[in-house]
Amino acid sequence: MHDLARRTQTSIGSLYHFFPDRSSVLDALYQRHRAAVREINRELGEIPAAVWQRLSPSVAIERLVTPYFEYLRRHPDFLPLMYSSIPDESDADFIRTVRYVLDARLSGIKPAERETYASMLHAVGAGVMWMGVQTNPSSIDAYLCEIPRVLTAYLAAIEATAQQ
Repeated sequence: MHDLARRTQTSIGSLYHFFPDRSSVLDALYQRHRAAVREINRELGEIPAAVWQRLSPSVAIERLVTPYFEYLRRHPDFLPLMYSSIPDESDADFIRTVRYVLDARLSGIKPAERETYASMLHAVGAGVMWMGVQTNPSSIDAYLCEIPRVLTAYLAAIEATAQQ
């Protein structure tokens, strides 16, 4: 707590006034990140299905992941904090957002299959980010830059299969 007060240029008394311990500071930060991710999901969910349908797989993936990546780049504490906890509502919200995009793009595929594809897109992206955090947190941007390429290939493969 003393190190945190020093880094934030806050008196230790003020810090303890709002946060009784380290855990409460982390919880507040965690809740702030969850709220930001919910807002990103809400904004993506407001994009009309017709827009998602018109986009190429590459552009659809870019449009889907860019707001999250921009947030991650502005908040380098996000990934270590989120990966220190078990999967939660943020993961489920992201999967719902991906499912919305897939519902628009793959209406000819059974809903259960779209759910599986949405979960896989989440798992691939989350797995790559987790590896980046575990391997070299200071190089996370290199991992973030590759996620769209991987997800685009997966989406293109799904769409190609759906058209057969």
